[in-house]
Amino acid sequence: MASLVGKWSYVSADNMEKYMEASGVPENLREIARKSQPNMEISNSGDTWTIKTEVGDKVKDSTFKLAEEFDSVSLTGQPLKCTVTLNGEEMTEVQKSGDIVVSITRKIENGQLLSVSMKRSNISLSKFVSTLRIIKNDR
Repeated sequence: MASLVGKWSYVSADNMEKYMEASGVPENLREIARKSQPNMEISNSGDTWTIKTEVGDKVKDSTFKLAEEFDSVSLTGQPLKCTVTLNGEEMTEVQKSGDIVVSITRKIENGQLLSVSMKRSNISLSKFVSTLRIIKNDR
């Protein structure tokens, strides 16, 4: 779990445009995301974790305890019910908003933090996967 802790800077993304479109991200926010390089900071103090994600001028800052549901707000302003679990060195965050479920798995691979997101809707049962690669940048 200690390997996840740190400040991380954007390297690349796969399938992000289709993922954002399928997730209902408005065009103006997709434009910001295209031009921005997201940064993430993961920290841990005792049994409390914090994940801070910055994309352009948008910030999502979540503080939580593992396996306990908490309220959050997406970068697009949607209210979320979230739960984060840790399995070895792999952290999984499940975000729910109505019938939409987004699962984000974060793990270290080749010195990079891979953040793999998958969205599914109970109505359409479709899945969209996106992978974000970011490198440690402890400034």
